[in-house]
Amino acid sequence: MHAMRIHRGIGSIAFAAAQLLAGAAVAADFPVSGSLSVNGNAGDLPTGGTFGDSTYDASTGAISDGAFSFPETTTSFQTDLGTVVVTYQLNQTNTSTGLVAADGTAAWTNASLKLTVTHVTVIGIPISVGTCVFQPIDIALAGSASASALDLGDAGFTIPAVAPSDCGGNGDQINDAIAGTNNAIEVFLAGDFTPPAENDTIFMDGFELPAGE
Repeated sequence: MHAMRIHRGIGSIAFAAAQLLAGAAVAADFPVSGSLSVNGNAGDLPTGGTFGDSTYDASTGAISDGAFSFPETTTSFQTDLGTVVVTYQLNQTNTSTGLVAADGTAAWTNASLKLTVTHVTVIGIPISVGTCVFQPIDIALAGSASASALDLGDAGFTIPAVAPSDCGGNGDQINDAIAGTNNAIEVFLAGDFTPPAENDTIFMDGFELPAGE
């Protein structure tokens, strides 16, 4: 009797552990790298970007709710007035999800971003920018998945213009550098995003049979 109880107890513990392991998808901040082209001016995404707090379910291909976040960074480009240096921060204002199919293709729900300009210089002269926020920047990412990363992109999204009175009254000038449709983004999420196996289960008369029978 005692041996049976012990055996049952061990069985219950093993079953509970198996259930826990089967459903254990630990949330993580997936490292993000890639490139961003704004109004035709291309550059790397800020170092240290992440997508989180999210999980990947390798059995279904589902990527749970998360958001992109990037540290503040600086970029520069040439204009008729000379070299313009812009310090900005790019962040996601909503959350989005993804899905990896068995063939390795990946789709994403729309991500809404905002680009906050915090500092601008023109030929080394600081320009007052005050409140200078470009939003919503809606991107529709799609791409492919592998055991090492997700490779996603969107070309041709729009960055809406700010009001002329925004950005310290320099809205029109900063719009010329940032707003428009000549934009593209490519993001790489580092992590194991191995596509889920294809479902080859066959049902016959209500019974599940192995494929090929």
